[in-house]
Amino acid sequence: MPGAASVKKLAEESAVDKLNKHGKIFSETEALLWLTGFLAALVTAALLFSLSGGGSYSLKYFWSNDTDIPSERITLNFSPAHIFWFASIPVFAAAALAAYRRKSAPERKSILQTLAAVMLLSEIAVRIWQAVIGHYTLRNTLPLHLCSISIFIEFLAVFREKDSLLKEFSYSLSMPAALAAIITPGWRFPFVSFSYLQSVAAHSLLVLIPVLIVWGDGFRPDFRRLPKCFLLLLFLAGAAGTANALFGANYMFLAYVPKDTALQVFERWFGHPGYIFLEAGLIFIIWAILYLPWITAERKRKRSSASENTVKGNTKL
Repeated sequence: MPGAASVKKLAEESAVDKLNKHGKIFSETEALLWLTGFLAALVTAALLFSLSGGGSYSLKYFWSNDTDIPSERITLNFSPAHIFWFASIPVFAAAALAAYRRKSAPERKSILQTLAAVMLLSEIAVRIWQAVIGHYTLRNTLPLHLCSISIFIEFLAVFREKDSLLKEFSYSLSMPAALAAIITPGWRFPFVSFSYLQSVAAHSLLVLIPVLIVWGDGFRPDFRRLPKCFLLLLFLAGAAGTANALFGANYMFLAYVPKDTALQVFERWFGHPGYIFLEAGLIFIIWAILYLPWITAERKRKRSSASENTVKGNTKL
C-alpha cells in the first residue's frame, strides 16, 4: 500500500492538475473576451459615426459579396470607422500584452493557441461563406495573398513552439503585411458586415500574435534568419504567380495594383511591374526598422558582458 507521503503527493498533483485545467479554460475564455470586446467597440463606433453623420445602417448587405454592394454603402479608407479601427490597434495590443504578461506560462500558451485557432477558423469560415453565396472561385478566393498565407504560418508558429523560422516570418513579414492592410485595406464592404468584420479580426490578430510571441513570451528576433524568411516569401510569391497565370488572378497583387491601396502610389512612381521591385526594397527598409533595436541591444549586452569580464579579470590579478 502506498505510504502517507505518496498519497499526499498524489493528492497535491491532482489538485495542481485541476487548477491547471481550470486556469486553461479561464484563459481561453479570457482570450475570446478580449477579441469580442474589441470587435464590439469597433462596431459600436462604426454605428455611432454613421448615425452622427446623418446616415443610417442596415444589415441588408451583412452577408453580401462586394460585387453586390452599392458604392455608397462601402467603408472608405480613412473614413471615421476605419481610422478608429487602426488607431485602436496599438491600444488593443498594449492592453492585451499587459494582461498576457501577468499570466503563467501554461495560461499564456492557452491564450495564444486560442487566438491562433480563432484566426484560422475565421479564415475557414469566410471561405465557406463565399462558397455558400456562390462566389468561391479559383480566381479570387484561394488563400494565396500574403495575409491569408500568414494566418496559416502564424497558426503553425504558435502550435509548433520550437520552430523559430515560422516565428521569425510572423514578426518580419506577416505583422508588417497585416499593418499595411489595416492602414489601406481597400475592402469594398460596409464596416458592419461579415466579410469586413472577419478581415478586421484576422488582421488584428495577425498583428497581435507576433507581439505576444516577442514581447510576451520572450522570443528574440534574429536578423540571421531573414535570408530564409526571404526565400520562403519568394517561394510563396512563386505559388501566387503561378495561380495568377493559370486563373487570371491577382494573388499577392503581383498582376496589377488594387484600388485604394498604397501600392497605387508605387505604381505611379515606377509603373508595372516596377512597383513589385519597390515593394522588395521596402521590405528591407521595414526590416531595418524592425531589427535595428534588437541588434543595438545585443551589441550593448555584449559590450557590457565584456566589460564585466574585464573587471573580474583585473580583480583576480
